[in-house]
Amino acid sequence: MYRLLLIVAAAILSAQIAPAQQLSPNPQQSRGANQPAAQTGVANTANAPNSSAANPGATNSAATPPAIEGNALTSNPVPQPVTKTLSGAGLADPNDIAGLLAPDPLKPSKLSLVGGTVKSIDQIRDHMTVRIYGSGSMKVKFDQRTHFYRDGKEITQIGVKRGDRVYLDTQLNQGSVFAKNVHVETRNAPADASGQIVSYNAGTGEMVVRDELANAPVRFRVMQNTDIRNKNAAGNRGDLRPGALIAVKFSPHSRNEAAADEVQIIAEPGTSFTYFGRVTHLDLRSGLLDIENQADGKTYEVHLNGSRKVPENLAVGSQVTVVANFTGKNYTAENIEVNAAPQAEK
Repeated sequence: MYRLLLIVAAAILSAQIAPAQQLSPNPQQSRGANQPAAQTGVANTANAPNSSAANPGATNSAATPPAIEGNALTSNPVPQPVTKTLSGAGLADPNDIAGLLAPDPLKPSKLSLVGGTVKSIDQIRDHMTVRIYGSGSMKVKFDQRTHFYRDGKEITQIGVKRGDRVYLDTQLNQGSVFAKNVHVETRNAPADASGQIVSYNAGTGEMVVRDELANAPVRFRVMQNTDIRNKNAAGNRGDLRPGALIAVKFSPHSRNEAAADEVQIIAEPGTSFTYFGRVTHLDLRSGLLDIENQADGKTYEVHLNGSRKVPENLAVGSQVTVVANFTGKNYTAENIEVNAAPQAEK
């Protein structure tokens, strides 16, 4: 009886276990004998319980991957700089403000040739001081509109050094002397000269001038067709005397022949000049005064006369009238009158 109960209990238990085994088959047994196992880390979306196929109402919370075009992975386009087309001027960056800072073109104006040696040059503030023989010093401005040349070859302003011999094509621009062209001369070929007559032979026309620019004598001939000017008026060869300050001009042809085209007499010994302007330098110990003459914008160096009394209210910045005499060596003050005291700086 006991054995019979055990057999019946075993049969009932076998009947309950068999359906459970059919509902949960062994994954290893469900594959074929030659079917490889799935690689680790790769999901089978067809049988995944959370896939959209298994659960149509479920949503995928993962971020949408970027699109694939060919072999390249693309994402949202990066904003590119926008350029603006200017009519007749090609492409221009609208963020470029260089055009707004560029100076206006120079107005047409008569150019004046000035020669001298560079006393100082400021490459940051774009101005230089040129020492002109017989006329003191002159402050000249320049900028990107200025063309610089050294012995005929164009250079930049960095190529101009203190002590260089220069010739400037200048014009007035906004109340200042502006250099349109700067020519640096280092060659020994004859050039326009400015200096004091050392000797002159009226018979042969041979003249020797100590050129302040070259600090050396310059020899040339005064021809019959040479134009002689005396203080902007017509002159003659009798005015050419040793000690006089002159400016000589040559043309390219006459330069090769060392023959002068024009001789301008600037000052003769004993000539008086009147200057009106502001005192820019004053050294009572050495007896020197620099005045910025308003008539031509040039700065003149004047020696104080020891026998003349200097006004007590004379100071740097004073507006003065100075009568100076050219002695053949320098300008000596004969009379100084203070017109106005220095203006206070604002």
